[in-house]
Amino acid sequence: MKRTYLIRMGYLVELDEERGEDEEYFDEQVFVGIGEDLISQKSGKTLEWTHASSLLLDPASSNCGRCENCGQWTTDRERSDAIAELCNGATVDGRLLCDDCLPKDHRWAF
Repeated sequence: MKRTYLIRMGYLVELDEERGEDEEYFDEQVFVGIGEDLISQKSGKTLEWTHASSLLLDPASSNCGRCENCGQWTTDRERSDAIAELCNGATVDGRLLCDDCLPKDHRWAF
């Protein structure tokens, strides 16, 4: 009996707008490249691409930001609009920290 698994992956991609890297570039180059990397593994398994999506990480309008200690992208899990695909984090004393940099006794600390 065969089973089908949905594999969800996340990538953080920085585009350089000055070099013309925009959403069209992203769709044509990045998504295609990821698909080619998966297929080139030649594992004998059938991979069928079903969908792709992207989300612009904008700290001014979304619950995300760079950890003020290490710089990793993170989301404040104590807010209702947390971005599930990002590293868990929280705001402590006005500073957004990822789970690795949170105080060890914090409930979201790793």
